[in-house]
Amino acid sequence: MTNRKKNILLVQVLIFITAILLIYYTYGNKGQKLDNKKDVSEITKKESSTETDGQSTSNTFLDVEYKGVDLRGNRYEVRSKEAQFDINNPEIIKMKVMSAIFYFKDGTILKVRGNYGIYNNKNNDMSFRENVSAEYQQNYLFSDNLDFFNTKNSLTIYGNVRTESIKGSMTADNLKFDLLEQTLDVSMLNDKQIDMKLKN
Repeated sequence: MTNRKKNILLVQVLIFITAILLIYYTYGNKGQKLDNKKDVSEITKKESSTETDGQSTSNTFLDVEYKGVDLRGNRYEVRSKEAQFDINNPEIIKMKVMSAIFYFKDGTILKVRGNYGIYNNKNNDMSFRENVSAEYQQNYLFSDNLDFFNTKNSLTIYGNVRTESIKGSMTADNLKFDLLEQTLDVSMLNDKQIDMKLKN
């Protein structure tokens, strides 16, 4: 066998070995990755089964912010120091130290804050609880609860409602705003009278 034929044979053997190694690393590693994925899914299933046996099925995040647009085209931002959602119901976000800012089309801004709250990231409904405060153009509102129903175009404020503004102050049990009709319904429980003080 001549040197030239030996060199050609050596190159062919090297190409053959290289091709086998490439095939092995390409397809062999894919098989291992698939097996790893299978292991991960099995571990996840095990975690889910142990979680449903009494452990928490929720995820917790810190310093969360959501941005969106309501049905009337107003921009808003919802923020929370801590947020938590259930894996089985991920659109309901439970929040601690919850705040929201609404940027209305007319240039005005509404700020709302509460110790706790719930934000539905599917329909943009919001509920604020405990030490609720709201500020709108030098008008201040304080209450135990505030519910903004984007789907119903309504804002309901209830529980020790108190307002303060340049024009005066008011205490009531319930305030209900119809955002479409732009009407306000003020009511008290147990036939009490609404306490309203107007300033000149």
